[in-house]
Amino acid sequence: MGKIKSGIILGIIVLITALLAVLDFASFKIPGYKNGIKDYNSIGSTIGLGIDLKGGYAAVLTPKYSNDQQDDIDELFDGAVDILRTRLDNKGYTEAVITVQGVGNDREIRIEIPEVDDADRILEVIGSSGRLSFVDSANTEYLNGDDIKDAYAGYDENGKPVVVLEFTTQGTSKFSSATGKLNGQTMYIKLGDDIVSQPTVNEQITSNSAQITGLGSFDEAETIAAVIKAGRLNFEFEIGSSNKISATLGENALPASVLAGGIGLLIIFAIMIIFYRGMGIAASLALTIYSVLLIVLLALVPWVELTLPGIAGIILSIGMAVDANVIIFERIKEEFAAGKTATTAIKTGFKRAFVTIFDSNITTILASVVLWILCPGSIKGFAITLLIGILLSMFTAIVVTRFIVKLLYSLAGGKTSFFALRREEVVSDED
Repeated sequence: MGKIKSGIILGIIVLITALLAVLDFASFKIPGYKNGIKDYNSIGSTIGLGIDLKGGYAAVLTPKYSNDQQDDIDELFDGAVDILRTRLDNKGYTEAVITVQGVGNDREIRIEIPEVDDADRILEVIGSSGRLSFVDSANTEYLNGDDIKDAYAGYDENGKPVVVLEFTTQGTSKFSSATGKLNGQTMYIKLGDDIVSQPTVNEQITSNSAQITGLGSFDEAETIAAVIKAGRLNFEFEIGSSNKISATLGENALPASVLAGGIGLLIIFAIMIIFYRGMGIAASLALTIYSVLLIVLLALVPWVELTLPGIAGIILSIGMAVDANVIIFERIKEEFAAGKTATTAIKTGFKRAFVTIFDSNITTILASVVLWILCPGSIKGFAITLLIGILLSMFTAIVVTRFIVKLLYSLAGGKTSFFALRREEVVSDED
């Protein structure tokens, strides 16, 4: 690849990276299409924040259970916490805190949810305690939540929010029988005592799926789907008390963390360039690309709510990204010192380093997956950010860094001194 072409490609990479960095962190006004000036909110500002960084709202749920449930109170509360945890996770509130307070029959459930500002919103998020049922006008039940295999929010052909239901084999048979009997009549889909949809049956439906329509918003569809998937609570509840929670780490914790991270990256860039020169420049640019792409991914992944443990996961993944680059560069230096040409040393160095990098990262990846699946709350947040960061760091170290090194090698005219490469032994021409 010629110098001019390499320079153009490298310039485009730098410009795109700089533009993405601006979009990640800057909020500004842009010309609107019809209404004059509109505000652009940075990509980073769309990342969900946990209670420790932004605060939220806490509510105490007071259960209302019947006398015949008194003997099974421990089982009831354990099941309720599991169901509420699943509902919140399905809605993306992975950093919500659920605790049982009190003893005996006086126990209550306390829920703390980030980025929620009132008690009514908490009820909207966690959903109804009622039971899903498909009934006719006489309230005859044809099938219920036990016949549902999966439920998720989506849009119909008109762009309206819906809940898509997938039936079990038995549920498919029941639904087919129900639509056959109710042909020309209204079927009521109820969640507890609330009617969430009342479609008119125009024909017998034999497919294994159906839709709940007539919903006000996609958020409502997500809530209903989360309630259906998680199951119903064994008792109803009401909010006994509620209060707003301020950020436990302070409002300035996140900006301070971002500033500290930026300073840390600059120090790492300086050290890498001092030790590895051109390869250090390539690593610095690759790490910058890693950082801006990480912000985008954190904003796009629906399960991410950034907390202090989540930031720790990001920092750990950055450290492993730096480590991967160091391993690669040391392999290249070893290959060149052993007598190979610079081009061959770069190729062989990346190839040899891949196995080491893969081995060192796969254990961390597996551990983060296990933590994500099994652990609740802030530990799940740590696992998610670590997993995203590790996967992205492997891509940038193995693919992006290699491409940039090749571009810089071409621009340097093949000068090995620019990459801090030197032979292990210098052979003299004299006898």
